[in-house]
Amino acid sequence: MQYYNEEKMKTLRLKIEKEILSWSNVTTKKMYGCPCYKYNDKLFAFMVTDGVVLTKASEQDKEKLSKEFTIKPFQAATRTMKSWPQIPVDETSDLKKIIPFIKNSYNQSKI
Repeated sequence: MQYYNEEKMKTLRLKIEKEILSWSNVTTKKMYGCPCYKYNDKLFAFMVTDGVVLTKASEQDKEKLSKEFTIKPFQAATRTMKSWPQIPVDETSDLKKIIPFIKNSYNQSKI
């Protein structure tokens, strides 16, 4: 199963990376074909086709996200990662609204 299409997502990936790769101790690598973002080797976010998945989102952030976006839990083949919200993104998305949630996930990975 392909989770990420670089051809479709490259422009958004570059915009997101411009911001988050400037944060302290953030590294990126591909896992299962998806660009993943880690703080000191702790995964805090990754991209999928048409979305960004947060692995360290607080309950408060998930609630806020659900009011602004149509989020869903990340689906890894037959496994549903209920605590990992997937935020839909496309060319029309306001990344300024999404970046703070990615930053919060990053900050949670420091704990």
